[in-house]
Amino acid sequence: MSVNLNNLIVFRNLLEDELINSLCVPKKMQSELTCMMLAKAEKLGLTGIVPVEYSFYAIAHERNTFLDMAEKFGNGTGRSLKKAVEHDILILRVFIQEIFNRYKNDPLLGNYVPTKIQFLCGRNRFERIFMHGSTLMTTADAVEDLCDYYAKYGYGLMLDYAAFSWEGGEQKLLGTRNFSDITFDKIYGYERQKKELIGNTEAFLAGRPANNVLLYGDRGTGKSSCVQALGNMFFSRGLRLVEVSRQYFEQLPKVMAALSKWGKYFIVVLDDLSFEEFEVEYKSLKSILEGGLEVKPANVLFYATSNRRNLVKEVWQDQDARELHNVDSINEKISLADRFGIKLYFDSMDQDAYFYMLTQTAANEKLPISEDDLKAEAVKWEMSHTGRNGRVGRQLLDYLHGRLDGLETAEAPTKK
Repeated sequence: MSVNLNNLIVFRNLLEDELINSLCVPKKMQSELTCMMLAKAEKLGLTGIVPVEYSFYAIAHERNTFLDMAEKFGNGTGRSLKKAVEHDILILRVFIQEIFNRYKNDPLLGNYVPTKIQFLCGRNRFERIFMHGSTLMTTADAVEDLCDYYAKYGYGLMLDYAAFSWEGGEQKLLGTRNFSDITFDKIYGYERQKKELIGNTEAFLAGRPANNVLLYGDRGTGKSSCVQALGNMFFSRGLRLVEVSRQYFEQLPKVMAALSKWGKYFIVVLDDLSFEEFEVEYKSLKSILEGGLEVKPANVLFYATSNRRNLVKEVWQDQDARELHNVDSINEKISLADRFGIKLYFDSMDQDAYFYMLTQTAANEKLPISEDDLKAEAVKWEMSHTGRNGRVGRQLLDYLHGRLDGLETAEAPTKK
């Protein structure tokens, strides 16, 4: 191979990658290299010319000074650092072009289809920069494109996951592997609430003032789904979700410190949040949200979902006139909810809205049932369940799919 990766300056960590190094060895190791490539292709879901696709993956997931700066500052990354990256782009273009020429006609690695395909976010940018870039753009333009890419998508964990959970035992972020693919068009009703939620999040991503949000109301109405939909909607604009369970609230300062190191925007999700009157964990949360010595980073907001408007359970004893300063007890309990500048109420659907949601979803999912039969099933289902909401509706549709889809297949005529 004519290119020498030892001349890399910024992307030198690629030299520590066993597969990248193996691509530079003589062909006598081809069988071993093919075995390694197959394993990586299946693990990472690489499709196409596997050595080329793995090279893109390695570049996107390496960690170096440029990636750190570009992820935080985008095109505001320093001019001298960009110049060093231009040098590396020229080397990497030759490297990738050579392995493309070597493997494009390979009967196995040249057009590989893994068991489960996983596309690299923004993969076409890497092809434009490192393969066709020499004819389409200068190295300076290529660096600007890379800066924009890392600012939008990030690298490593931030590139691979839209959502995370805080692992309190190891005190680190863990990527959510099976994150919901819910989108707002699949959440019926609550148009005002969705518009308010999206608008506040857009302001946050644009660097304008934005509020912490409390989504409260009846159970199963789509509060958590709305927050998850934000993660899918704004992933390419740098939004990531981080769920912190109540047992780790005392570690919130450490969570804030971990998130402040990234250039991404984070919504800390507090799902199904509520406290009994004797529980005091809410005080740690209240201090972080506003008023404590630990200042919340500018790239972090809190979105909480709850069945309670004031989050902390209130009892009649709070109104006890025998307490000298009973107003203080009341103020203490509602002070946590006051930290959320926007409060969005989700109430149960009326029957018309509920039927509309069911019929639209059933049609989209091609459920083999008439509208009248679906409504009849919904009425029967409602009698043995509590309320009319998205969660109950989803359970009904899953129940019908499990029976009607199989029945339709069994009754289909056999071709002779």
